[in-house]
Amino acid sequence: MKFVIVGRGILGSSLYHMLRKLGHDVVVVESGERRVFPSLIHSLLLKDKDIELARMSLDFYREFSVPMREFVSITLGKIGKDILNSWERAGVEIGETYVDWLKSNGIVARGGDRLVYVSKLISSVPFVRGKAKVDLLQEKVYLDGKELHADRYLVVAGPWNPCLLKVKSKSYYCWATLVASRMRELGNHFVYDYEKGFYSRPLLGLGTGIAIVGDGRVIESPPGRRIPVQEDEVLDRARERLGPLVPLYTAGEFCEGTPDMRPAYGPITDRVLYAGGLDGYGAEVGPGLAKLLVDFIVSGEKVQEYFLDRFSHVTNFTIGREPHEI
Repeated sequence: MKFVIVGRGILGSSLYHMLRKLGHDVVVVESGERRVFPSLIHSLLLKDKDIELARMSLDFYREFSVPMREFVSITLGKIGKDILNSWERAGVEIGETYVDWLKSNGIVARGGDRLVYVSKLISSVPFVRGKAKVDLLQEKVYLDGKELHADRYLVVAGPWNPCLLKVKSKSYYCWATLVASRMRELGNHFVYDYEKGFYSRPLLGLGTGIAIVGDGRVIESPPGRRIPVQEDEVLDRARERLGPLVPLYTAGEFCEGTPDMRPAYGPITDRVLYAGGLDGYGAEVGPGLAKLLVDFIVSGEKVQEYFLDRFSHVTNFTIGREPHEI
C-alpha cells in the first residue's frame, strides 16, 4: 500500500518508520515552516490512559534507537495515591522525601523522565519539501499544485491541521525560558511544582544550573506568526522556589490543541486520516498515537478514548493549559 504523510514532526516521523517496517511505500511531505527543537521531555508521570501512550512511545524510541537521557524528577504538591500507584505500575521508582535544595518535601521519581532527542528522529526521515493542500471532496492531496497519488493520506501537520482539514482543533503558541541559576542541581533534575505552578527541565544535563522553565500557558493564534510574550510571571513564581534566576532566552513554537487537550486520531474520509492534538506533550504521546493510527489502518481497531469522533458534538471551545505533566 502507498501512503502520503503530510507533516514530518514527531507523529509523521513515527508513522514513516512504523509503516516502512510493515513494508509499505511511504512519502513524507514537509513545508519546513516549523522549527525542530533538539530535545523534548518524555515523561511517564502522566495520568490515566496517557501513561499507556507514553509507554508505547518509549518502546518506539528504544526500538528505533532514538537517543535519550534519563533524569531524576521531583514533583512538589499533593499528588493522589491513585496517580502515584499508576506511576509505579508503569515501572517508575518513586519515594517521598525532603529535598534540601528545594526546601520542600517532594516525590522523587527515577525512571519516569528523560530528554528524547527528537531532532535525530525527525532528521532520519526522507521528505519532499513543499506546501500540501487537501481536497476532501476528491480525497486527494496536492503538493504545490501537483497531485500526489496514494492509497491513503495521513494528515499529521500539527498546528496546520485545522487549516488543512477543518478538524475540531486549534493552533496556539506556547513558550518557555532558558534560565541560569546558582543551583547546579537544577541542571540535573526535572521539577514539576504544582504549588508554585511551573515546570523546569535541564537544557543538556551538565549540572551547570542551566534549565528551561515554563508553565504551559498558551495563546490561541494561527500558525506561523511569532508572538512576543512576557516571561516575568512564571519566573517570579519559580524564583519563590528556586531563588535568583537570570533569563537568557525565551523561545516558543506553535502547537495544536483539542477541546479536551488530549490527542486524537481517526478517519476524515475513507482515504484521508488524521492524527494530532498533541497539546504540547507530543514527545510523550506522539509515537503511541501513531501506533494507534497504524493499528486502525491495519485492523480497524480503535481506542475510543482518543478517537476523533468524540468531538462530534463540539461547536466551539477554548484552548486550555498544556499538561505539564498532570
